[in-house]
Order: sequence, then C-alpha cells, then structure tokens
Amino acid sequence: MIIGITYFLLINGLTLHKIANRHHMSCSFREEDKQELIMLIDSATSEAEVIKRCSAFVCNSLSFHKNNDIKSGEANCVGYAQYSSAMLNYAFSYKGLHSKARPVVGQVHLYGFNIHPLAMAILPENLKSFVKDHDFVEIQKENGETIFIDTSLQDLTGKSFI
Repeated sequence: MIIGITYFLLINGLTLHKIANRHHMSCSFREEDKQELIMLIDSATSEAEVIKRCSAFVCNSLSFHKNNDIKSGEANCVGYAQYSSAMLNYAFSYKGLHSKARPVVGQVHLYGFNIHPLAMAILPENLKSFVKDHDFVEIQKENGETIFIDTSLQDLTGKSFI
C-alpha cells in the first residue's frame, strides 16, 4: 500500500518544461501502422480522445531502449517524441483537426524541482549521457492551447498526459 501511494505521489508530481524545439526528423511508419491507427481513432469524438488513443498506440508500438530503431520497435525519448509527433500529425490530418505536434527538448520536474541535476549526480558515468536532455511532444491544439505529452514516460509509468 505504501509503495502504491508513493508511486501515485511521484508520478502525479511530474511536469514537463520545454527548453527548445527539436529538429523534426523524418519518421516513417508502415502502412499497417497507419491502418491500425485509423481504426483506433476513427470513433474518437474529441481532440483529447485522438491524442490519448495515439499516445496509447505509440506505447504499444515501442519499447524503451537506449538506441532508436523505430522499425524494430525500440526507441529512447528522442525516438518516442519523433514517432509520437508523426503519428499525431497523421491522426490530426485524418480527423480534419488543425492541431500540430512537434518534438521538443526539455526538463522533467518533480513538484517543481528539476530532477536532471539529481540524475546527473547519482547516475554512473556510462548512463549520464542518457539523461543529458529529455524529449517529449508539444501539441498546439485547435483552440490555441499548448499541451505537452510524453509517451516515453507514459510507457514507463503507465500514466498518460504527463
């Protein structure tokens, strides 16, 4: 029970803070992926539902790995952000939405505290380059609102819309 409460408090305290835009690399996906995504979002009745379903699709398609090999289903946060942006933009276009997704570089905060310096202080040298920055997705919604989602953290924690 204590572990569950601690997990809940930690996960719900995470926030994302954008530092810069990431160069958007071309991220191709298979025709089967497009068809599966269309089946998932076809019945979505809101922009939020499209985003949630795309995020879940990406989490089911990828597993976290230090290197990016999207075709084999492995990605780090950069790959998750690139693939998520591509899938979201495809879904927005398919649904006739004017929202746009783009990969960005930023920081993860826990209750306002930037956890990057802590990670750099406690991680072994061979893992420090792994956390030198963090990528996630910025979505400019139709109504002008900006939100951030992180499918790599969603895949890791099970919590969506981080």
